[in-house]
Amino acid sequence: MVRITEKNSERGVSETVGFILIFAIVMAGIGLVTLYGYPILVQEQANANIRNMEKNMIVLQSDLDSLTFKNVPYQETTMQVSGGTLFVKGPSLSDQQFLINKTDYPAEFLSNSFSPGEMSYESDDRNTIISLENGAVHKRYWNDITGSAMISDPRWFYDTDTGTLVITFIQVYSESQLSQTGIGTVQMKVSKLPEYELSIPLYAEKITITYVPDAKNNYKVAWHNYFSSFPENAFSGTDAKLTVNNVNQLVVKAYRVTIVGI
Repeated sequence: MVRITEKNSERGVSETVGFILIFAIVMAGIGLVTLYGYPILVQEQANANIRNMEKNMIVLQSDLDSLTFKNVPYQETTMQVSGGTLFVKGPSLSDQQFLINKTDYPAEFLSNSFSPGEMSYESDDRNTIISLENGAVHKRYWNDITGSAMISDPRWFYDTDTGTLVITFIQVYSESQLSQTGIGTVQMKVSKLPEYELSIPLYAEKITITYVPDAKNNYKVAWHNYFSSFPENAFSGTDAKLTVNNVNQLVVKAYRVTIVGI
């Protein structure tokens, strides 16, 4: 009979084997977290940055309203730009434009078509763009060049009692190339564009506002959806076009908002 002593029973115990097993389990856990958990964390952070910039753009839209509707001469807002870059793109006649016509005649009310320019946020992965253009906030993705959505509407309205249609154009402009990432202060001032300002008495006229998109900054779907939701819109096609019948007074006011710094 073999006698097992306490000393002999400890021969099967190895601290090295135990350490290797524990180390293997820890490394496997780290690998699983890295493989599945880290991309999720990165994506959640990117989504949080996008949501933050949506809120920032709505704040900037409110600043534009203060400059144009409340006659505040200067406005500034400090914000954090994370996960991308905020930049200013000034107006150009080769970019998106707005046209106003009367009773379907091609003659335009405005001496030239209106190019609004924009403030845009582009994510680091170059997939998401959030833009403040002509008083509205848009969102679109690079993998869908023609698709876009309007996050916040511009301040256009029609008074059914008096037949007054009020359209406000807001042009974003900067005297130099401006861009910002991280924490910065958006400083802006306003000036009127008198050549675009008019108030015309009419008699039951049909007024049409058409958005002409730019190939690189196409927000046609966003403007089409907004025009389609306009209660008085009489246009039912697929173009980004707003047609209002029975307009007795057309009021168009255009402002240039100069971005001093960001």
